[in-house]
Amino acid sequence: MQKIKLPITDNIATEQVNEFRKFITSPAIIQLSIGVIVGGSLTDLIKSVISFASNLFYYLSLLLFSKNHSAKINLVLDPLRSVFENFLTLCTIAACVFFFVKLVNKFLIKEASETLGYNAQLEETKKLIKIQHETNELLKKSVNLQEKLLNQTEEKKD
Repeated sequence: MQKIKLPITDNIATEQVNEFRKFITSPAIIQLSIGVIVGGSLTDLIKSVISFASNLFYYLSLLLFSKNHSAKINLVLDPLRSVFENFLTLCTIAACVFFFVKLVNKFLIKEASETLGYNAQLEETKKLIKIQHETNELLKKSVNLQEKLLNQTEEKKD
């Protein structure tokens, strides 16, 4: 039997930290987290809006169809307060997520391609445009040199 030797390096902890950093900052993980967090608060907001609409219709039906108009305004105001609270919660959570992503991008990301919101096609297009511009400049210089050579050969013939 052969013994299996695992290569032990001095930087095992550093390697693990780098792997964890790449994992936690991967766009798929961050997008999933954002979807779960914001989706949960959006669900609460939608539920409270539906509750408000339901109670508003109930209030109006009591107001219109009951004989002694026993409808109470709290039927509408309580769900409206809940809508307002859930809207503020959603906005606060979205702001926290936004600033957390900015913080991650600023302090944990080492390469531009790892940042959340990185658009690889846009970056490739920018590089291609830069290369095309350089190529156009070289072509202009080449044409100018060719014209000079043609002029020199024509002058020698004359």
